[in-house]
Amino acid sequence: MRSRTRSRTKSVSQSQIVLEQIALLLTSFIWTTVILSILVFFWLYQDLEANWDQILNPSQSPPMGPQLALAIEMTATPSPTSSPSPSPSPSSSPEPEITPSPTPTETPSPTSTATPEPAPPDVLPETLNIDEATPVPIAPQTTDTPTPVPVAPVEPTATLEPIPVEPPPPAAEPTANPAAAGNAPTHILIPSVGIDSAIVPVGWQLVEQNGQQYSIWDVADYAVGWHNTSALPGQVGNLVMAGHHNIGGEVFRYLVNVEVGDEVVLYVGEQAYRYQIELKTIVKEKGEPADVRRRNAQWIAPTTDERITMVTCWPYTNNTHRVIVVAKPMGG
Repeated sequence: MRSRTRSRTKSVSQSQIVLEQIALLLTSFIWTTVILSILVFFWLYQDLEANWDQILNPSQSPPMGPQLALAIEMTATPSPTSSPSPSPSPSSSPEPEITPSPTPTETPSPTSTATPEPAPPDVLPETLNIDEATPVPIAPQTTDTPTPVPVAPVEPTATLEPIPVEPPPPAAEPTANPAAAGNAPTHILIPSVGIDSAIVPVGWQLVEQNGQQYSIWDVADYAVGWHNTSALPGQVGNLVMAGHHNIGGEVFRYLVNVEVGDEVVLYVGEQAYRYQIELKTIVKEKGEPADVRRRNAQWIAPTTDERITMVTCWPYTNNTHRVIVVAKPMGG
């Protein structure tokens, strides 16, 4: 009798162990499915965020590129030093005057065998981790004048009637920026979005990937980087700066929130140079072909007027686009 009872007890214990093992396997399977589902939904959300404009407007034509925007802006406000050009024919359209990027060179002695330093990158800075960058092969250097890319004419838009508002109190007359001090900028303030950061000079580096060399701009950590081949404060030309928006101090995290008319103050030591934002745009970089990314980089090319151009990545969770902000001197 006791042996039967023990046998039944042992049988019940084994059944409970088997049931517990099955329950544990089912629980593990359910949690694994939940975690995988969360990862899949997160990936789909990022992909949807990166392509939301194409999904919402599949028939919409591509956005106006930087070359067209530069043409509109620089035609509307020509440089005081520019000379009048003949009227274009009906089939042509105005092109922005962009000075080719200077190539740092050395004049070797007759017995020198040193090779010249490569030209700066011809793409926008990658304001993200270097291992996440998508380099573009170095374009071959040519002595021929590049053929301008035709730009479609701009259709006139309707003019809205202005809404009468009470005029603001008179402000102090702005004064022009002082002449270039010959030194790099050291600090930047954009009070409207809380940007307050040191500025350090940066250059570029050569990166090798799959046996191919690429040229990539350096981006400073915990500071805004001033491209050391660009203009100086108070100097005619394009002063270019870039900064991280989601790593390395996030100095340009809120650059995307600036508005036209906001003030930008650059310092060279104690000397202040004041600018006013005239343009903000966002261009697609990730996944774009090399020629598109080189056209995007026209924003940081040298210019014949005095301006500053600031660059960072966007959006905060993806880095697929670049925010471009252009400001010009106040009271100039």
